[in-house]
Amino acid sequence: MNKNYFWMGMAAGAIIGAGASLLHRETREQQVRQLKGLKSRVKSADTSTQAHSVGLQASPKGSLKDRVMDLKALYEENQDTIQNLVEDVKDLMDALQEARHKNQL
Repeated sequence: MNKNYFWMGMAAGAIIGAGASLLHRETREQQVRQLKGLKSRVKSADTSTQAHSVGLQASPKGSLKDRVMDLKALYEENQDTIQNLVEDVKDLMDALQEARHKNQL
């Protein structure tokens, strides 16, 4: 019986890659800042939703175009990090395949 380890390997690779990326100080600090910003946005969205449901008028946080531009800037800011992580995962997969091949011999 052959088991398919694709999804388990993909999840393990993602966890290993994310963990390895957090060893880099700047990446770790940036992720903490982003999580804090996300947390404050979620709280403010929850507050504006509650205010709206009570009948108070909530001020808009920005247009859809502004949000898309913010996300695009975030992606471009992290593009090098993303590319480095992709390369690290490829190297890790190559090393795992090489180790598996050695074990089969």
